[in-house]
Amino acid sequence: MLIISLVLFQVFIFAGLIFMLRRMLTKNVTDATRHLEELNQDYTKKEQEVNRQLEDARVKSQNILKEAQEEAEKLKAQIIKESKSERDKILNQARAQNDTIIQQAEKSRQALISELEERIERESVNKACELMQLTLPEQFKQDVHLHWVEELLENGFSKLEHLQLPEDIQEIKITAAFPLTEEQRKDLSKKLKDVLGYETILKEEIEPKVIAGLIITIGSLVLDGSLKNKIQEKTKGA
Repeated sequence: MLIISLVLFQVFIFAGLIFMLRRMLTKNVTDATRHLEELNQDYTKKEQEVNRQLEDARVKSQNILKEAQEEAEKLKAQIIKESKSERDKILNQARAQNDTIIQQAEKSRQALISELEERIERESVNKACELMQLTLPEQFKQDVHLHWVEELLENGFSKLEHLQLPEDIQEIKITAAFPLTEEQRKDLSKKLKDVLGYETILKEEIEPKVIAGLIITIGSLVLDGSLKNKIQEKTKGA
């Protein structure tokens, strides 16, 4: 009976130990499971946070890339615009320079043509006067000379009244195709005195190339009544 009681006691103790051990294991497993769940939840939160951060980073990188592309396009467009503007500016400058060069060339051409025309006209007049001097009869030249001298004495000095004449002129040069007569010389001296307001000395010079008429030089002022001058006036008028 004692043995049975001991056995039962041991069984009872063993059962209690098993119960306690089981309870402890259950508690430990429960705690471990709870801890694992907490760790799992924490991991899930961290994973979600990491994913969110990765998504934010992806979005930001896409925005940055998009902004960089837009900025690059703007910069490209600006460079193209500036390049086009600079090209247009260079082309306009080139056109302006070209127009200036053409205008200068045209002016030079016109100036050269005018110079050649004046030279041809001058040479033509000189040649015509030379031929008339050689071919016209002497009496005819004297008659024409006399007519033009009288015409100059009668009408030519009216032009001097409206001009600013040199002051303090003591000597006046007379270039004529033929010598002046005494009467012509007196009339000429009187006309000059009336215009200048004082008497002057007449210095006469005979120049056959004048052909007919005379040239009066008062300082820098020239009153030309020669055949050559009349031919030049007619040529310019034509």
